[in-house]
Amino acid sequence: MFISWTTFKVTRLTFILTILILTISCTDNRTENSTQGETNTEIDSAAKQSETLVEEFSEDTIPERNNPHSLDLSKYQIFIDTTRSSKFYESVKNWRGSKWDNQSINSSLNAINKGFQPKQVNLKGFPTYFIALRKLNDQFVLYDRCDGIAPRFEIRDTAFIFYGPLESDAESIAKMISLKDNLAEFELRTFQAKSNDQKSKLRIEKVGEFVYKLTYKNQTFDRIEYLTTVDGIEKFDLLVNNCPTMKMMEFDGFDEEEE
Repeated sequence: MFISWTTFKVTRLTFILTILILTISCTDNRTENSTQGETNTEIDSAAKQSETLVEEFSEDTIPERNNPHSLDLSKYQIFIDTTRSSKFYESVKNWRGSKWDNQSINSSLNAINKGFQPKQVNLKGFPTYFIALRKLNDQFVLYDRCDGIAPRFEIRDTAFIFYGPLESDAESIAKMISLKDNLAEFELRTFQAKSNDQKSKLRIEKVGEFVYKLTYKNQTFDRIEYLTTVDGIEKFDLLVNNCPTMKMMEFDGFDEEEE
């Protein structure tokens, strides 16, 4: 059969193009498979890391009494610190509000005190600074959170300050209702968003050795906290929720709050 030169060139060109297309297709498939393999490896790695974190968290849901010096603190650890001298205790004892806390407090008081004159009070030896306690297995403990601080409270000459867990707030003292050796009760001026009459009621009463009960109420909030003073910090064990590399869940195994 006679094949013209033109037909031969077309046939040859078609053959070359076919080979090129097949080659490119194979290369793309290899690249896609390689990329997919890398992606799958990354996903598997992340999944394994997540499983490890979940396993570590599951193992730590029942905290044990321990000295932090005997623990590998580079890993997630939740434990009850009984030392009274660890870096965790020092952090709790020596905590001070930041400039951001001060800015938030001043902003709140400036807004509340527009057209209002707060009442100046003299507490006559009643404690002025408190930190929250939690109950674990029917025993009061301090709590060193994974993120932020355990709530703290301060009574100043004309204001009541709320610190933490993540930000701070304040209300002005409108009047002192009662002051005794073991009890202080105030009416506070709050934001209208919390109470239409802008009134809150605060009561702090000593209920045990180094233990106080805070009751705070207005039209929106009804809050109860158990507290100790700065002098009482060393009287209690410290539950540490240590998160060395990333935010973990906060401990939720405390006893139910009592009224």
